[in-house]
Amino acid sequence: MLKLLNETCTINLQTVYIHVSIYKILLSLTFTTCASTLSGKVDYDYEKINSDYEKVKYDYEKNDYVLDLESFWDPKLIVQNLIEQTKDDKPWKEVHYTDKKKAYIVEKRRLQGAFSEKLELPDFPFDHQFLNVYITSEYPQSQLEIAEDKEEISLLNSACFVDEQEWQLCDFVTMRKKPTRKDFSQRKRVTFPGISAGCCAVRRWKFFVWNMVLVMGFISSTSIATFAVDNNLTQNRLQLSITLMLTTIAFRIVTNQGLPKISYNTILDVYLLFSMLFTYTVCIWHAVISQFSSQSYQDDLDLYVFIVLVSVFAVFQIGFVIYVIIKVFFRNRIIKESLQQYEEHAMKVFGDSWKHQRNSQKNALRKRKQRGRATQPAEDDLDNEDDDEFINTFLIGQKERRV
Repeated sequence: MLKLLNETCTINLQTVYIHVSIYKILLSLTFTTCASTLSGKVDYDYEKINSDYEKVKYDYEKNDYVLDLESFWDPKLIVQNLIEQTKDDKPWKEVHYTDKKKAYIVEKRRLQGAFSEKLELPDFPFDHQFLNVYITSEYPQSQLEIAEDKEEISLLNSACFVDEQEWQLCDFVTMRKKPTRKDFSQRKRVTFPGISAGCCAVRRWKFFVWNMVLVMGFISSTSIATFAVDNNLTQNRLQLSITLMLTTIAFRIVTNQGLPKISYNTILDVYLLFSMLFTYTVCIWHAVISQFSSQSYQDDLDLYVFIVLVSVFAVFQIGFVIYVIIKVFFRNRIIKESLQQYEEHAMKVFGDSWKHQRNSQKNALRKRKQRGRATQPAEDDLDNEDDDEFINTFLIGQKERRV
């Protein structure tokens, strides 16, 4: 709601008096469906989210006249990271009243489209991504402030997430202020208000571990078996090690087709590159040892190198597992803290039984889908009846409890 920060002027709008110097917008969103999010084979920079119920509230004195809501002040909200708009209903406004006999205007809008999001992938495939919608305004920050609505809760329908096989959508919504600055000249810089609202998606990592990490580990560890061939048979050792080296290269080329195209190495890239480097080192050693003439010296040196390579391989494998466990631990802690903050905010708004009622609604929808009464939402029909029924039922139930 618009807070009266500094009473410096009086504006007459159809017998409605507003004393303002800085408008303050309270905003909440509802994500109804997430589809084709972060497609690994197409592009890692785009997400598709359906959002609705963008709320813009401000106070005015209640009167008996019929108000033309379209003539009121427009906050001129903009979705900054929208790149492709597939559906945009015309915004509509409603008048709501509080218990203290104060009235405010709610502007609602349903938007469906593709939104850009810069992803952080150093921890791939054990990463998590925040899929945000950035909302700003054409008014500068000196005239407008955008903040989260503490009297409402932003909602997320995680039951209708399309990419459930690849991602796990966390059941909370995060909102934080994110002002933007634009340079109109070397001396003039204007800051615009903004807020980011989004959900968190956690990548399902088991596919990459079983099909890439484990397979590459088996291939690279097999190169140690080449030491079983007598060191006098250099050609046989080289034949085996070069074959394994070419196998790792071919496997690396195939796996690159399913990995993100980025300029830096991820955790998975580091593991695959180490495996290739380890196989290459074994191959080079088999070529070098043939240059020593003394057989006893060859046997001793070959044993020492074998022990060193096995130790390095074992230490790297153990260190990699420990590093991944630590990363996953801190990732889960961040998600848990965000979920706890969201639940505390929701229980303040809706009451202590909010969490149980929300889980009941989602479980009921899942059971309907399992019985075949509701189908999986298609990419071109994201706003199906099940999504609307779930959101409307949940919102109506929460409003009835508040009344």
